Amino acid sequence: MKKIFVRIKDLAEKKMRGICAGLSPEKRVITIIVLAALFALGNFYMIFRAIYDIGREDARREVIEIAPLDIPDFVPADTLSDRKVREMEEFFNQFNK
Repeated sequence: MKKIFVRIKDLAEKKMRGICAGLSPEKRVITIIVLAALFALGNFYMIFRAIYDIGREDARREVIEIAPLDIPDFVPADTLSDRKVREMEEFFNQFNK
């Protein structure tokens, strides 16, 4: 796997040297400056666009309200009255329907 990356790197290096060999030193400097400026502009665009989109998404997001659950206190069954046992059975059975 490492050999593939080395070959790709060598091939890219040969292509870049071939392209740059025909340029004069002044043109090389201009090319480097232009490419660096384009990269910087692209970078800033992506950063500020992401920040802008974060702000827009928060404004559109709806807040979902969840009603609190009424959770009965759990105690051993032998200490509960029959009425409490029925209430708890009804409570849990409403979720099984």
